[in-house]
Amino acid sequence: MTQAKREGMLDKEKSSRPVSSLFDLDEEAWLRNKSVHLVSKGAMRSWVARDPDTSLLVLLPDQRQVRDFAADCEALGTIKKVTELPEMPLTEDISRSEALKVQRGGILEHFRIYGGTLAATPASLLAPFSVGGDHFEMEQGSSYPREILLDWLAQKGYERSELVWSPGQFVSRGSIIDIFSPSDPYPVRLEFFDDEIESIRFFDPETQKSLRTINKCSFKSLISKKETELEKYLPNDMRVIFFDPKGLDMTAENSVWLWQNLERDTQNAVPWKKWEELCVFFTKYKRIRVTRDATNTSFRLAVKQFPLFRGRLRDVEHYCEDLAREGISVEVFSESKQNLSWAESRGYPAVKGVLSEGFVDTLAQKAVLTDLELSGVSLSRRRTEVIAPSDWGAGLLPGQWVVHDDYGVSRYLGPQTIETDEGEEEYLVLEFAEERRLLIPVLHFYKISPWTPLQGQEPLPDNLKGTQWKKASAKAKEMAEKAAKELISIYAARELTKGHSFPPNRELMKELEDGFVYTETSDQLKAIRDVENDMERPVPMDRLVVGDVGFGKTEVAIRAAGKAVFGGKQVAIMAPTTLLAQQHYETFSARFGRLPVRVEVVSRFVPISGQKKILEDLKDGKVDIIIGTHRLLSDDVLFKDLGLVVVDEEHRFGVMHKEHLKRMTPGVDVLMLSATPIPRSLSLSISGLRDISLLQTPPQRRLPVLTVVRPWSEELLKSAVLREKNRGGQVFFVHNRINDIHERTVMLKRLFPKLTIAVAHSRTPEAQLENTMMKFSLGEIDILVCTTIVESGLDIPMANTLIVDDAHELGLAQMYQLRGRVGRREEQAYAFLFYPNDVRLSVEASERLEAIAELDELGAGYSLAQRDLQIRGGGDLIGIAQHGNSTRVGYQKYCDLLADEIARIKGTKRKEAEVEIGFPAAIPGNYIPQENLRVTLYRRMLKTDTPEEALALKYETTDRYGKLPPVLEFLMDLTYVRSAAPDLQITKILCGSHETVIQGDPDGGWTDLDLRQPWIRWINGFVGPGGYAGICTLAELIRGKIG
Repeated sequence: MTQAKREGMLDKEKSSRPVSSLFDLDEEAWLRNKSVHLVSKGAMRSWVARDPDTSLLVLLPDQRQVRDFAADCEALGTIKKVTELPEMPLTEDISRSEALKVQRGGILEHFRIYGGTLAATPASLLAPFSVGGDHFEMEQGSSYPREILLDWLAQKGYERSELVWSPGQFVSRGSIIDIFSPSDPYPVRLEFFDDEIESIRFFDPETQKSLRTINKCSFKSLISKKETELEKYLPNDMRVIFFDPKGLDMTAENSVWLWQNLERDTQNAVPWKKWEELCVFFTKYKRIRVTRDATNTSFRLAVKQFPLFRGRLRDVEHYCEDLAREGISVEVFSESKQNLSWAESRGYPAVKGVLSEGFVDTLAQKAVLTDLELSGVSLSRRRTEVIAPSDWGAGLLPGQWVVHDDYGVSRYLGPQTIETDEGEEEYLVLEFAEERRLLIPVLHFYKISPWTPLQGQEPLPDNLKGTQWKKASAKAKEMAEKAAKELISIYAARELTKGHSFPPNRELMKELEDGFVYTETSDQLKAIRDVENDMERPVPMDRLVVGDVGFGKTEVAIRAAGKAVFGGKQVAIMAPTTLLAQQHYETFSARFGRLPVRVEVVSRFVPISGQKKILEDLKDGKVDIIIGTHRLLSDDVLFKDLGLVVVDEEHRFGVMHKEHLKRMTPGVDVLMLSATPIPRSLSLSISGLRDISLLQTPPQRRLPVLTVVRPWSEELLKSAVLREKNRGGQVFFVHNRINDIHERTVMLKRLFPKLTIAVAHSRTPEAQLENTMMKFSLGEIDILVCTTIVESGLDIPMANTLIVDDAHELGLAQMYQLRGRVGRREEQAYAFLFYPNDVRLSVEASERLEAIAELDELGAGYSLAQRDLQIRGGGDLIGIAQHGNSTRVGYQKYCDLLADEIARIKGTKRKEAEVEIGFPAAIPGNYIPQENLRVTLYRRMLKTDTPEEALALKYETTDRYGKLPPVLEFLMDLTYVRSAAPDLQITKILCGSHETVIQGDPDGGWTDLDLRQPWIRWINGFVGPGGYAGICTLAELIRGKIG
């Protein structure tokens, strides 16, 4: 036997033996850059890279995988600290780019000096970085002239902005200076007293609220620095791990293409390295390649995936018992109380935390279970990169059309400050007909509401001298009174219908609640309470839950279903599409998996024989929850004891379907779920005549979908897809014509030959469609070319770019629902709505595209339906047509009148206190220099309804802008007193320079206020000191009384 043959056999014997860690491989394998087989990505990557013996550079294809690797290492404790190298944004924002270059340079300098583990993508290594530059250091209690600091920031490349949220920005407001240095994890808020620093604290760039105080801070220059070679900043003793080499090569190629498509000036300013040159440079280091492709690999790792349990706990238990027989220990990582208590009950070590995926290491005899295996849910982690803050309340924009309650339609021109003998007073300027202007004082800002007219239907401003507005208002009020009386009589009849009263929640319900792995939003909790209260009443529930896509409507339905089933009744869940019905089946099965509840689905994915058996069992009461499409309305679907019907995406079902449902289920509780409810439903809901729960609070760190409406552009399409692929995501490509959908697929395969592309539409065979959607949900397909079959409810967390072809042919609700398929986790999502270059759009199509582009904020579904109401009208409200008068006052105003009238008849109308201020009270311009922010703060104070909201607003304002000036302290105290007034039966608050007067109902709560000298009691109120002092004393006393 020759020496070469003997060495080859030894190599083969070595490679056939699996290893548990990459560092168990011999040095020769690292020196020769061998390939190692690992079956999956996820947490097993962090496990096999555990306990490195030197500095380590880990290369991964995209930022999502970098984040997962770092977080998994921290959770498992495999590597003490993993530093992430951020990518340069593909943007022409020069100041932000400079700040990120400095930040990246600081990370690489630290890596060169101190070593450790650095996780990076090809794009983050190829982009430039900067080192060097001077610092500006500050310490609490020390004195620094603010002008010197502000001049230094401006000279060193920092950008002045209204809100600080990105590295390299600063702003000065009153006694506050906010700065985001690239060397800090969070922006810093400095609070001064004259030139002395009273406080230094980090704040959250998203909420703008303070996080914690610090004693010292340092700001890094963005200018006095040099760009340098990456190679000089890598430690000599470093090892390199290439995870997914093919993916790394594709990401590098895509990144270069994207960069070259930016402006040429930007390219010249920021040159990029070549990936091939960098790979050649890495040959001097010990390195290893880890791939999922088993062919041509020299070694394999003894780590495997768990089977796809999808929350089926019994299967998990059997599998863990088999592992125990093999001597393999099990550890559980979960955020769910239920999963953690399950682990403890079985003697498994349990850790509260998120891990991307479970695994089994047969060599180390260790298995790790996560929420993915136990609950069928993959939890997203808190995103580390900074994001732009949400708007601080709802502002008014100059030039916007508004409606004033007393004077009608006008154009808002902006705020104006006027000097008086007693001081400055701020007004809003409205322009009416004949260019006549009206100044609206601060206390009347609440009378102004924005009005968005339809394109091509610009309103005419009202005439201040005319009577048209008064007549229209009177007519609208008369119509509202008539409508209210008729509507109340109809809904009163419903209250007399006998329904089933479900018992209060018991132990099984607690178990179901504990199985929810997310934290409920406040709106979600309120909606759940509303539904449970409805179900416990002896009157049939008829509730509409309106929540934006991904805001948690399904969990509300799960809790309602649980209450019904645990109360001995059956539940029907109706969805508009087969795909959504299937997804609901998987979700409900996972949530009820460990409870004595049988969940079934009838859809075209289930064979006819299977459907027949399910329906027989349903009739016999053996099925607790049945899920299906319109199929559930068929005559052969019979229940033994139906107690609850849930209709998802209710706007997709016609009036006839809903009427048939009500006839079929007399006295049964009905729960409707929708993101974009049909106008009639919404108009009734607005009016308080149908029970409605609004889910308007986005889940933590959810971002609005950025929407682009453009003529067809192949280059923009390519850019959108490659950007998504580069960050580890997937793409929906919607083409709503089956006859030529394959031609579009061929075009996409030409543009993206290296991506995996699949097709899904209503004529796709059942087995193929189910298989395609399964692969897409598992991340095995890059682009799904589909019709609007995906419109409803599908939840694919990694799909964060939507491309719609021929978007002009779709309806507003359709486009909105499609857009809801992306952005369902924490990633920034994008929607590109294309229309053909050679097509002249109709007015209606232009309006639809304009509306969907405008309404891109979170929770826009409800606003979209209101816009739809405006476009189409609310239907004939119980035979009362909305004539020109309701159109003249604006539909929103008409609905407000109707809601007020209903509340008055029901006796639920809240009696607000009348407030007057007899002296100027304006927010100083040097405290909040931005006019729009001052106007927003006035409006927020006037719209505050409860004392708790008033205190929260005061705290938030103080935190963001510094110590309140006396006049704003007075306005905040007045806000608090006004919001507490209805509960104390105070009807009037008069603030004068010399005295403050409060009046109230006889025997109201105000009579118990312990107001002492100099306050004087009189017949129906109190008189006390004027100016700011009187309201300040009153606010303190009320705070003490109500706590």
